[in-house]
Amino acid sequence: MMRTIDIILIAIMLVAATVTYKIKHDAEKQVVEIKKIQRQIAFEKDTINLLKADWSLMTQPNRLQRLSDIYQTQLKLQPVDVTQIGLFDDIPLKQADDIEKLIGGSADLVASVDTLSTGSIAQPAFAQGAATPMRIVVPGVRP
Repeated sequence: MMRTIDIILIAIMLVAATVTYKIKHDAEKQVVEIKKIQRQIAFEKDTINLLKADWSLMTQPNRLQRLSDIYQTQLKLQPVDVTQIGLFDDIPLKQADDIEKLIGGSADLVASVDTLSTGSIAQPAFAQGAATPMRIVVPGVRP
């Protein structure tokens, strides 16, 4: 009887050692993967910093002016004239939206409201063809 318990305990010990080894091995693999990803992140950050520095060099006004002078015949660039800049008064006014016409009481829009009834609520009077004037109710003020 003592041998059976010993064999069972030895088997449990071997299973526990195997599981512990596997968990340790998986954890080490994860650490290696994390370090690899951290190196990639650092490389990408360095690349971004390098590209930002390169961009600042490429967009320097002196360099752009020099390139503009070199390629003047191909680009046909000209300085901006003062008369090319407009005033706010030169901008046309925006056309009124349909909702503004509806609020204003436009009979054409009131008549063009969709007459589809869903059955969930009562059909409004103006959607059935009878145009009614709009009434604004302000709380605390008598009409």
